[in-house]
Amino acid sequence: MKKRTWGALGASVVPVCGLTLMAMPAFAQEAERSSASTALEEVVVTAQKREERLQDVPVSVSVIDTEQLARQNITSVAEITRAVPALNGGGVTGGIAIRGVSTNGFARSSEGAVSVVLDGVATGRTQIANIFDIERVEVLSGPQGMLFGKNASAGVINIVTKAPDPSDFAVIAHIDYGNYDYEREQLTVNAPLGSSAAVRVGLHHDTQSGVTKNVLRDSETQPRHYGGRMRLLWDATDALTFNLIGDWDKTEGTGDPTGVFAIAGTPALASRIEACGIVASLKNTKNCAEGVNSVISDTLRYGGSLQVDYTLPGDYVLTSITAKRWVEAGDFDYTGLGGDTDLLPGDLLSTNLAPTDIDTFSQELRLTSPLGQFIEFVGGLYYYEQTSKDLVVQGGTLGLLPFRIGNATYIDVEQQSYAAFGQATINVTDQFALIVGGRYDDEKLTDRTSQRPRADYGFVAAFPPGSVFTAIDEEVKSDNFSWKLGAQYNWSPDLMTYFTATRGYKGPAINDQGTTANIIEAEIPMSYELGLKSTILNGAAIATVALFHNKIEDFQTAVFVPGSATNPVPGFGQGNAPYIKVKGVEANLIGRPTDSLTLNGGFIYNDAEYSPDFLVACNPEQVRGVGTCSALGTTKPVDQLANVPELRVLLGGEFATQLTDNITAFAQADFVYESDIDLSPTPNPITRIDDRYLLGGRIGIRSPDDKWGVSIFGRNLLDKQYPTMFADPLSQFNGGGGRSYWTFPSIDWYRTYGVTIDARF
Repeated sequence: MKKRTWGALGASVVPVCGLTLMAMPAFAQEAERSSASTALEEVVVTAQKREERLQDVPVSVSVIDTEQLARQNITSVAEITRAVPALNGGGVTGGIAIRGVSTNGFARSSEGAVSVVLDGVATGRTQIANIFDIERVEVLSGPQGMLFGKNASAGVINIVTKAPDPSDFAVIAHIDYGNYDYEREQLTVNAPLGSSAAVRVGLHHDTQSGVTKNVLRDSETQPRHYGGRMRLLWDATDALTFNLIGDWDKTEGTGDPTGVFAIAGTPALASRIEACGIVASLKNTKNCAEGVNSVISDTLRYGGSLQVDYTLPGDYVLTSITAKRWVEAGDFDYTGLGGDTDLLPGDLLSTNLAPTDIDTFSQELRLTSPLGQFIEFVGGLYYYEQTSKDLVVQGGTLGLLPFRIGNATYIDVEQQSYAAFGQATINVTDQFALIVGGRYDDEKLTDRTSQRPRADYGFVAAFPPGSVFTAIDEEVKSDNFSWKLGAQYNWSPDLMTYFTATRGYKGPAINDQGTTANIIEAEIPMSYELGLKSTILNGAAIATVALFHNKIEDFQTAVFVPGSATNPVPGFGQGNAPYIKVKGVEANLIGRPTDSLTLNGGFIYNDAEYSPDFLVACNPEQVRGVGTCSALGTTKPVDQLANVPELRVLLGGEFATQLTDNITAFAQADFVYESDIDLSPTPNPITRIDDRYLLGGRIGIRSPDDKWGVSIFGRNLLDKQYPTMFADPLSQFNGGGGRSYWTFPSIDWYRTYGVTIDARF
């Protein structure tokens, strides 16, 4: 696998580098002729909690500006992966990974490894799903907890929305229509409120017919999202600014499951599926679920924040950010069927409900020094609290009983955290600087898990011990000091190298799965990074390269628990792997080499591995005690971390030319390559996805001043299907004999296309 992927690296990168080198003289000549018009606008980021040039920041940062978001039709956090090499879908929870590191497990008290920050506020479990009216997205690779908190041990997705403008009244409209009944409408109004204040209000609505059909109910998944945001900006004085933000987002659907049978495993299960008019295959998009209710699809996310900035004498800035966020999903009072987890008309497990209520509060107070002095620093205090209430209701007959069995588990988690942090850059000379930082966290976590009356849900008896949540009443108190050391050398205003060593932190958790030890140890990453940033082609492009090595001790993940005398049913819970290790190289390029051409691209090579002492479940085809499968049913994991490609390559760009004084024509394309991945830590050829090639594009016309535009877009233009295979959790009960598998069709399986209309008044 390693040898083959190195070949793919060469095959993918060498031609690109060759073309770039051949083109650079021409680009350079063009840049010299028209450097004033082709030079990139200054790329400004807030990766260190202050506005700085991307060129000057000693952190690996990928930046997607508002134009690139529009070009690639990126409308959700998950879709940012199409623009950032180091970002990919990862983990058993289907979350986002940075450099292969993500959240792996289902414990409600477990923190995210990738922090999604919205306008300076860490969203935690309340993170947003849809993004619109965005100024830029910054993706920071590697541990970033020094400034962004303890749930940023893998990195940060920093989303900056567009601020109100007191100098301009504007109405901005955006409409997408496409196949599969795809619709997306956005409307934004920016209104001045005098010379020193303005309000900006944005609304969005998205809907699409699902690609998964429930033949039993003659229905299909139909996700619908709508929401809005309001920002109020007031420059009260030259030194005092208030920024008030509120947002909400609602998700609705039919409640139909998105999973389908891809492999039946046995003739018995194949016959049951065929009786519904379905043939299990990799191209199947149909299920036959009976336990369906739309209540499970309803999710409301909302929140608000107030940021106050006060400039002190000497240009020091004191900042306060106060934020409150909520999530309300499902219905705690609903007791019927829903969340069908067997995909069959029989009641094996036709109830799988998981309503949740989450609310968070955070307060940050920080002091930022001005740039250009001997010691530049950012330091402050941070407080965070989160309360989550979850109800997990699972039940059915398992296909064996004449009555329903099941459990209803109430999980109440409270988190409280205090922190003090600081980071300083010591400018030893005009060219050489030292970096030093530290963060102290003190936190408390409680988890109280209890059983609700089964009779309320029609359950006659409970599931067998070891297969359900168990009663927990745990409290964990912990503290930690994390640090960062580094050096930075500016060879010129356009060339900088840096080295950093960072000890990160991801707090402990409490296992609510009931199959392993209750306490999950804190996760400690130790990361080293050597980077280079260069502004090239007379300012027409910025290239960044970073070598990284990150060893994460006590990696929090799902673990397999073999059967024993005290726990006869083998299963999975949340625990710690001894460590994981990720190491490789990441590169990014953004540029405008000519008046007409805009480019972006990059790649990551990531050698990601488990500790050799970490054992996983054998695959269903293996026999205990035979070959690599131990008598306990465990084996060594796959060579590369599950869900992590060794190689990702991204290329994109737009060519635009002015046809008349009022019309500009443009064409855009973006390409993503991913090497093969294993979806599970267990070695199993069925759960491996081959190399992926995804091509998207857009052609259209617009006015030179961007007052209007019309374009045609397409995604997955190669019409490539890449099924994601997962073991059927009920295979031992539905006749699959442990050999049946599901897949989850998505719109990305298909070639999609549509039309976009933009207008600004």
